[in-house]
Amino acid sequence: MVSERLELRLKADERIVMHQTVKHLRALAVLSLAVFLPVSAANGQYQRDFQPDYDVSDTRDQTYIRNVVSLSSTLGSAHAIRLLCNGRDDQYWRVYMQELLGVEAPYQSRLRSSMVSAFNEAYSAESARRSGCDQAAVSAEKVYATTGKRLADELAQANLPSRAYSGPAEQ
Repeated sequence: MVSERLELRLKADERIVMHQTVKHLRALAVLSLAVFLPVSAANGQYQRDFQPDYDVSDTRDQTYIRNVVSLSSTLGSAHAIRLLCNGRDDQYWRVYMQELLGVEAPYQSRLRSSMVSAFNEAYSAESARRSGCDQAAVSAEKVYATTGKRLADELAQANLPSRAYSGPAEQ
């Protein structure tokens, strides 16, 4: 009962925050696909089984890596609270993490390993920290959502051309 009411309160806030996050992640996806997916010269199709000869994460600067790993950690913490309050069927934040991995680290790499580790460690720590869904947990999830949006905005602003990034002011 309590978790249902808390979920309804969160949904409106989350939709606003996550709408902007998804918008920025999609823009990053388009940029990432344009830059990092190889094209087969023979037929112009993307190679699905492409494995780069080098670790793509080596081409990214440390601020980018720190932010994308922090975003992964934030998603892990939010996922733990979401499961605690809404049950195992609610995979809301985990789905965002899967999308983030697909965009930012689609191949096995140190970056992907770091992102997965950060998500899992934050999930475990948050799960151990909380024993039930209460107002503090709901508030913490809101903080994680806001932090995630800020990190996604920073990633988009730093990695997209200025005309492709609309910024947090446009909502």
